[in-house]
Amino acid sequence: MDTRFCARYQGDGFPPSNRFCRTCKTEACSALWEKVIALSRSHDGMPVGLPPTRAVMLPHDANGSMVKMRVNVTWTLPKEDFLHYVATGKAGMGRKGDRQNPESSPSMTRQEPYVQAIIEAIGGWGIPEILMVREVQKGVEM
Repeated sequence: MDTRFCARYQGDGFPPSNRFCRTCKTEACSALWEKVIALSRSHDGMPVGLPPTRAVMLPHDANGSMVKMRVNVTWTLPKEDFLHYVATGKAGMGRKGDRQNPESSPSMTRQEPYVQAIIEAIGGWGIPEILMVREVQKGVEM
């Protein structure tokens, strides 16, 4: 995880600080993440396809502020993994002893190419929500 991915991030990349985005109250990040959640709910609980991948996205039954992904198995896509990808373009798998690897997602799970497909499904890199988040991540106050 690249701990410099956001000017507001507080932590060293190790649990529980790797989940800081869940408690940060930045409006821009919350608005973007709400678009991701809305996409997961857009088919009334049915899977939402994410071309060109084989993955589908679903609402999270137990936690309305999370989303689920499924290919062969089902897993949770955390908010911080998505926001880390928006900032760095990286959301790869990592190993427990290698938490400072900037190529790894905060959860150390591989979220690529699924996060790319989500970005395309919500409108692409040029949507106002992504542009605002990237400004916040750089430390530009809104």
